[in-house]
Amino acid sequence: MKKYFSHIITSVSCLGMTFLCSPGCKKAENITIVAAKPEKGLESFLQPARSPVVHLYHDTVYTYNDNRPFTREAGEQLIIDEGTVIRFGISASIRINQGGILIANGTPENPVVFTLAAAAGTQRANWGGITIQGRSYDNSVSASGDPADVSGSLRYARIEFAGLVLTGVGSGTTVDHVQVSYTNSQTAIEIDGGTFNPRYLVSYACGGPVDFYITRGYTGNMQHLLAYRHPFFGAKNSNPDNALAGMFIENNPTDTSKKPYTFPVLSNLTVLGPNGQNGSMPGYSDTISARSAALITTGNAHFRIRNSLLLGFPEGAWYLDDPLTAGGIAGNRSEFTWSILQCNDSARAFYLKPGTYPPFNSGDFKDYILTPSFNNQLFPDAASFKFKDPFNYDIPDPLPATGSPVLTGADFSGADYSKPFFTQVPYKGALGTDNWLKGWTNFTPLKTNYNFPQ
Repeated sequence: MKKYFSHIITSVSCLGMTFLCSPGCKKAENITIVAAKPEKGLESFLQPARSPVVHLYHDTVYTYNDNRPFTREAGEQLIIDEGTVIRFGISASIRINQGGILIANGTPENPVVFTLAAAAGTQRANWGGITIQGRSYDNSVSASGDPADVSGSLRYARIEFAGLVLTGVGSGTTVDHVQVSYTNSQTAIEIDGGTFNPRYLVSYACGGPVDFYITRGYTGNMQHLLAYRHPFFGAKNSNPDNALAGMFIENNPTDTSKKPYTFPVLSNLTVLGPNGQNGSMPGYSDTISARSAALITTGNAHFRIRNSLLLGFPEGAWYLDDPLTAGGIAGNRSEFTWSILQCNDSARAFYLKPGTYPPFNSGDFKDYILTPSFNNQLFPDAASFKFKDPFNYDIPDPLPATGSPVLTGADFSGADYSKPFFTQVPYKGALGTDNWLKGWTNFTPLKTNYNFPQ
């Protein structure tokens, strides 16, 4: 995969990509750091004595090249100011263990950036990423936990060339406006249990199996999630097993009876697949040895999904291969409503693996989900959604155009969706006319120079 990743980077660099601060405007913006800043290694905070509070400031670019994770243990903090850039070696990572605190709060104009320590165009692999371990529920460990546990705050932050793992993170933790881009062979955002309530999350050009992997008893609320695939990236892996998807929901990978059950309540998800663009990775069309779909639900998954868009995957909009999950859908314990789906192969838009829930088949699955009372729709092609320019990867623009059918029709009735957490927007999918991507996101990190000589 590393060899292939290197080849793809060379290919993408030749496409003439320009620097881009955010979609929604066709003018490319140069976000290169013009004036070089002094640099400081995070290793200095660990020797000769370990600093219980590490504070990083925006006037310095920080580096970390140790093969041991930079950890924060119980009672320790890592505080990162807005606009701060931290560059990591390939073996380096950040790990916030139980009781440790990460406070990395950027702004739309000055996000916090975690990226690879490599000059633009030479990013050949991923660094180790960020893991946050809280004390909330994780059904692979225990049925008990502190649902209100605090692990800090991650806001207006970019994680480039690495993934984010959130394990047992409690509702006292803030996670919003976070972009993860160009993961290599790993999932972009993995949620292992927990009770936190994230919003405004972006996964872009994920090279691994899944953009949003939800498992091990996660029970929070979620709104405004964008899984945005690039055709050159994406391959199945073992975590989760044999999958290539925008969102993957399961209860537990080894024991489907574990409690608490995974049960996200989600609104305004968009999964935007490569739509058969030239150069698409073969896994997107592999229906024999891999599960490939915008949404995969399995392993006794429970969920409520509303006001969402699933499109652009060649061989599946929704893939279901588990009798317990199917029974939950048939018994209305799980819900999928007020949403729009599309698949390049219309016969596989709703795919129920043969033998999963006899005597029913994929056609029955489709008919059931399109029952009028659920208010779901099936569109014939990606163009029907009327996004502005979603498949222009030089300057991507996944916002709905004027007159798009997704700009209206959202529904937030009922107890689950009338909670104060949910913003009752009129549109379906992650994006409407309020461009929350503007300013802090970057869709061309392969071309972005972070304090390297020009």
